[in-house]
Amino acid sequence: MKTTTNRRRSVWLPLAGLLSFALPVLVLLPLGLVWLWQRGWLWFWLLGAIVLGLAGQLLLRRMRPGSLRGRAAQPDASPETPPDPAWTPRDQAAWHEIQGLAGSVDPAVLADRTLMLEAARQAIEGVARHYHPDDPDPVWNFTLPEALLLSERVSVRVRQVLLEHVPGVHMVRVGQAMRLWDYRPAAERGARLLRNLNRFWRIARMADPVSALLAEARDRLMGATLGEAGDYLRRRGARIWAEEVGRAAIELYSGRLRVDVTRLRELAAMETTPGLSEPPLPGPLRVLIAGQTKAGKSSLINMLLGELAAGVDVLPLTSEETGYQLQREGVPEAVLIDTPGLERDPQALVRRAVECDCLIWVVPAHRADRGPDRVALEALRNWFRAHPERSQPPILVVVSHVDRLSPAREWAPPYDIVHPDRPKARIIAEALQAIAADLEIPEEDLLPMRLDDSHGAYNADLLWALLEARLEAAGRTRLQRLHLEAGRGDWRQVLRQAISAGRFLGRSLKLG
Repeated sequence: MKTTTNRRRSVWLPLAGLLSFALPVLVLLPLGLVWLWQRGWLWFWLLGAIVLGLAGQLLLRRMRPGSLRGRAAQPDASPETPPDPAWTPRDQAAWHEIQGLAGSVDPAVLADRTLMLEAARQAIEGVARHYHPDDPDPVWNFTLPEALLLSERVSVRVRQVLLEHVPGVHMVRVGQAMRLWDYRPAAERGARLLRNLNRFWRIARMADPVSALLAEARDRLMGATLGEAGDYLRRRGARIWAEEVGRAAIELYSGRLRVDVTRLRELAAMETTPGLSEPPLPGPLRVLIAGQTKAGKSSLINMLLGELAAGVDVLPLTSEETGYQLQREGVPEAVLIDTPGLERDPQALVRRAVECDCLIWVVPAHRADRGPDRVALEALRNWFRAHPERSQPPILVVVSHVDRLSPAREWAPPYDIVHPDRPKARIIAEALQAIAADLEIPEEDLLPMRLDDSHGAYNADLLWALLEARLEAAGRTRLQRLHLEAGRGDWRQVLRQAISAGRFLGRSLKLG
């Protein structure tokens, strides 16, 4: 009973105080009407009030918050968030499905715990079915270490977001936050009191109808504007929620959480390359040099290494794969793998290419027999179409021997290929277009070169620039390759775990 009395006092006492302030203002309304009637201006005032009221009503209808927020009920039409560049085609397809879900999530999801969990459930189930379509219950298709690692990554990301976007969060202790939560009922009562005070104020200001009408129009206009901004923030927040849940689900069900960085370094250190006395340290990328016999592969390798490391002659010298360490300031460390002419066995080249991270394809400009190149490239594309868990390594096509194009005696570089103004430049441009069409490769991935020039290779600086850009993308393809290699299972790791468990059990028995 005492509690009820206190609650009534907490409500009625502020209302009584407000009434004591508002009563003098409310008295002005009838007194003002009497004064207007005595002066003979009452009918003019009523006519003006009616006109202003109709005008205000039309204005409020045009600015009604519901009309401005009409788009809130529609799906979010904002541009899709691009996928992670390191993702495989399968991951990108899963992300495309998440984008469809994120665009249709109810904007009220952030204010409703049930809706929020339902949106998360849809995102997780959709991604799980994408990666495990044959599993009747794909949601639980992950290991315990994967779940623990995912929770660790999410915790780290939430911590970073709080530190970057919440002022003073690093000074708030958990005990203080718990005490603030205890004040929530009082804050709700304060909010209700403020709403009641606002209602009384709107009534009180009717003592001056014109000012009250203008103030009401201003409040409605501001409410509509703020409501539109709030709806936009709710739509964006709902989309971000669905995207973040989907991103975490892709990391979980793609299998990349099964292996830690230490295991990836171990696999990288175990990689060997033909022709090198020692295996490369963790980090070097594998760059495959492919092309037909006598296309200029050895000349290209010598130019990249800056020395005569690969044999160059009129006869084909590369009878088997050979590796060379590539080291240049500003360029990621890499291993160049020279291969025999692809005419022998295109499928063998494909098997070697899928173990590499970047491809440099050498095509002679003065030869029209590009059938073997086309067959090998199509076989390579078919392999990656059949394995969407891998991204195709970046390809750079070096068009060699451009100096042998007609007119053969003309060689006065540089040549403007984009706007050719000389016969040689026009022929080079036409050769690039023909090679791009035959091999189905964009022209921007083709680089015309002369590799046997005693004064320096033609377009060598441009080659280094293009190669550096592709080696950056090659790092992502190498990471995918190592992840798949590590996810295939390692019985040696199981054996180490069994030995460690036995030792732990033995120590426990001794202590017991």
